[in-house]
Amino acid sequence: MKDLHTNINSVQWIVTGFMLAIGTIAPVVGFLGAKAGYKKLYLASLIGLTISSTLCGLSWNIGSLIAFRVIQGLCAGMIQISTMTIIYQSVSKEKQSMAISLWTVSVMVAPAIGPTLGGLITNAWGWEALFYANVPVGFIAILSAALCLPDRKGSAGVTLDAWGLVTVVVGNVSLLMYFTKGSDLGWFSAPSLALLLAGLAGIAAFIWRELSAKEPLLNIRVFQYPKYAMGTILNCLISVGLYSSVFLIPLFLEEAQGASSFTSGLIMLPGAIIMILVTMATGKLYGKFDPVWFVLAGVLLLCIASWEFSRLTMHSSIGYVMIWMILRYIGVGLATSPVTNISMSHIPAEHVGSATSISNWLRQAVAALAIAIFSSILAVRTGAHLAELRGEKVGEALKQAAFLYGSNDTFLAATAVLIFAVPLSLLLRKRKANA
Repeated sequence: MKDLHTNINSVQWIVTGFMLAIGTIAPVVGFLGAKAGYKKLYLASLIGLTISSTLCGLSWNIGSLIAFRVIQGLCAGMIQISTMTIIYQSVSKEKQSMAISLWTVSVMVAPAIGPTLGGLITNAWGWEALFYANVPVGFIAILSAALCLPDRKGSAGVTLDAWGLVTVVVGNVSLLMYFTKGSDLGWFSAPSLALLLAGLAGIAAFIWRELSAKEPLLNIRVFQYPKYAMGTILNCLISVGLYSSVFLIPLFLEEAQGASSFTSGLIMLPGAIIMILVTMATGKLYGKFDPVWFVLAGVLLLCIASWEFSRLTMHSSIGYVMIWMILRYIGVGLATSPVTNISMSHIPAEHVGSATSISNWLRQAVAALAIAIFSSILAVRTGAHLAELRGEKVGEALKQAAFLYGSNDTFLAATAVLIFAVPLSLLLRKRKANA
């Protein structure tokens, strides 16, 4: 903030602008890939990400940094979806599970180790180094993609569904703004309600348009495939599990136990590393066992770990927190890539672009929603406990105790959401058995 001569509200837009850009571009990637071809789209996105990362590092004020972060978010969103589509279009079926496991690692590991790694890089070389680090990696990725990826031609005859684009952008941006800024504006304030109504109206108009258009922007009829529909919902619930811990545990360690941000990041790191290994192992074993058992085991671990985190005390040791974080990340690693593979297994090749766009779009939206709702629950419950404890504790002890109980209540809410994933996992198995 000092380097850019700005305040915390402006700095928050560095993250918010990036998230809005990813969420906004997601519904459009299917059209862009079908029009230009996914290899060309991927290469263009890599080039854009490399250039925008350089520009972020060269930013001269907060406004320029936010603008370049938005461009970076647009490119990152296209990369995320186009890579999944390329996997299902180009990788043989027997190797897809391992490829998706590697893809899952790239998506899930960022929120897990990003804060720790980012803190180390910033402390050592300054915030600009966070962006410059992308540049050499970007050049290697561009060269590798140009030489190694198969080139599938796009279809020049594909036309843009302009009304679909307008309605989804209005709906998506409005809802994401509501979820990310609702706690600051007040969830039921006039500006927030206007954003919510605009978002719901935009999404409703988008769904109607896509169901009636001859060439829809997104073919939302992919939800007619039961495995895809249930798998998409399951992936959204798993995202709730991932982001609740990534958001709440560092806050608990720092606010209730007085740990530094660097220490809390180190506590999160072992679980993230183990998640990478478990995800890759799951991809390797996917074809040898019924993958639904991986999903069920992962979901149960997430539920149990969330429940345990709702029972934390001021005296909970770092080792105790670390063990349950590891088990929680094992759950994410066990469940995520099998759910993705199962959900995509019956999608026809011509609908893969729409299916991957929709699943990634919803996952991003749910991540923003989860963080916003958990922030609100945490604030409300901490305030309630602050009032209850005022006669028993004073000063810093009062604040820490209130925050601890508020955090426990929030994890209890996350557990309640995750419980719905258990019967969904079982339904997924029944559908598979009847297929």
